[in-house]
Amino acid sequence: MTVLPSASTDQLHDHAPQKSVIIIGGGFSGATLAYHLAAITDPAQLKIIIIEPRQHLGAGLAYSTEEEAFRLNVLSDRMSIFYDDKPHFARWMEETHSLNSDPEATTANGQIYARRSLFGSYMADQIAPLLASGQVQHLIASATGASRNSDGTYTVSMNSGATLEADYLVIAASHPLPALPAPLRALVPSGQSHIAGLIANPYQAGALKQLLEETGTNSSVLIIGAGLTSADMVAGLSQHGHSGKITVLSRHGLRSRPNLRLKAGEPKPPRLFGDFLTPPEISATQLLRKIRKTIHEAARQSVPWQSVIDALRDQGSEIWHALPLSERQRIVRHLRTYWDAHRFRLSTQTDDVLEQRSQADMLNFLSAHVTGARHAEDDKGFVITYRPRGGSETIEQHFDAIIITTGPAHGDIIGQCPPLAMLHQDGLIEMDPTGLGLHTSRSEQVPETMRAISKDGTITDNLFIAGPLARGTFGELMGAPEVARYTQALAEVIRQAAQ
Repeated sequence: MTVLPSASTDQLHDHAPQKSVIIIGGGFSGATLAYHLAAITDPAQLKIIIIEPRQHLGAGLAYSTEEEAFRLNVLSDRMSIFYDDKPHFARWMEETHSLNSDPEATTANGQIYARRSLFGSYMADQIAPLLASGQVQHLIASATGASRNSDGTYTVSMNSGATLEADYLVIAASHPLPALPAPLRALVPSGQSHIAGLIANPYQAGALKQLLEETGTNSSVLIIGAGLTSADMVAGLSQHGHSGKITVLSRHGLRSRPNLRLKAGEPKPPRLFGDFLTPPEISATQLLRKIRKTIHEAARQSVPWQSVIDALRDQGSEIWHALPLSERQRIVRHLRTYWDAHRFRLSTQTDDVLEQRSQADMLNFLSAHVTGARHAEDDKGFVITYRPRGGSETIEQHFDAIIITTGPAHGDIIGQCPPLAMLHQDGLIEMDPTGLGLHTSRSEQVPETMRAISKDGTITDNLFIAGPLARGTFGELMGAPEVARYTQALAEVIRQAAQ
């Protein structure tokens, strides 16, 4: 693929007609891309349009919640729209006095874990000047279709009935909602959107409050899935006064690990520990051995394991790129659950809630597989059948409420997003062979091309994939720091393409 040489914005203004780019999705990925793209392009040369149904850009699913118990799981001085300026959000909080209304954000040792909603406010504040100037246009709508025209441009339709055309199209769609496990689908009759006592969408506003109104604060709750969202649900239930027993069921029974807690006056350990790139491993087994060896070496030097995992995150894209496809697929099949438990760590506040409930016998983690579900005979609650991991017999148990937190249904992203379904039908996009998102290009000559790979294996030069949907190619792309780095690079790729 040929990449044109760079040119100044003055040159572009003088000689190039205005082109346009449509970004489908205005969560953190889409908004951050628009921000960085606006910073390096002349608005007379490139029109930037975001299609996003939410009122505010940058929040997405992760940061649009109003639940006060839902906190960032990363220290606030490591969250930013800028990869090279990680304390930017922390400085914004100080300048805006945002923590005055949230004294619990700061732990006893001075670490700050802000509410997720506050980071959403920060993102809206960053993008606001660009919206006011018109350099970025936000269409408050849902994209309902996308197709490529005969001249290579794109037409995008919206739920308002309007259509738009653009020279470049970027897919920055949200994480797909968790899929209802097959054994539970019988609980939801066709055409019925809500079942009392069942939360199928843990991100829905007011879901926890409604659940407790339906089932009571002393209800027995089954949470299916044991990741960060599961921990948020436990913290949220506690915030709303829930005092019943909570059972968290997952195939491995692993709960997310906590972030490092520093004692008062204790020196900070190194932020990163370990080199996994000289040379990079080409075997999943050898990589796992190196990780374990590095953790043992870190412990010998009194360095916590969290520093090793953070080094893996930082080097993640290069580590992933060195692995053959078959080894990536092995990692997804066999190691992903263990990686997620150590990589997606808990804030101190959330971990405290889980510890307190566990010690009070109000929280139990169960390693099992759900095999069946039905409504209780008195229509109060549910009867769940599950098989413990390693066992052959099933157990039947009654629960007053069920919450699904199995994580984004990445395998169904095309089916859940109509514009992607149309692009897929036209052969322009395909699932990544790892099953983690959309097949995205990466070249040795141009390290980050970030374009969609079609069904026939060709690269579409004006169709780009933003954020976590590209992680099958680029590896670690779920956290804000990694997405900020990726979108900043993607902005430069689009700028060059638009010359």
